[in-house]
Amino acid sequence: MTRSARVTLTVVAAVSCGAQAQQAPNPCGPSSFNQKACQTAVKRNGYCSGGAWVTQQYQQYPYYYDLYRAYSAAGGAVSPAAAERCGRGGHGWFGGFGAHGRAHASAGA
Repeated sequence: MTRSARVTLTVVAAVSCGAQAQQAPNPCGPSSFNQKACQTAVKRNGYCSGGAWVTQQYQQYPYYYDLYRAYSAAGGAVSPAAAERCGRGGHGWFGGFGAHGRAHASAGA
């Protein structure tokens, strides 16, 4: 591998890691499981990360609880994700966009 290819790969890996570090962990992930936040995420098809809505398709809640139990029983370290609220401006708890999202956000406030 040439020197320039190694530098490019290193830069790409560093940028990728930085982008992942900015997003809050999924509250339904086994290593970041947060019961209340996961139940909310499943119900609302997403979760808030750094004030922005992350749309996520979920299965039924018991699936994630079972994954978490198996993971922790096997000795996996669990660091629960913090529950966040998205800021106003259309990307609130409901994950809507534009006028539709604002209407839902103001109805929930």
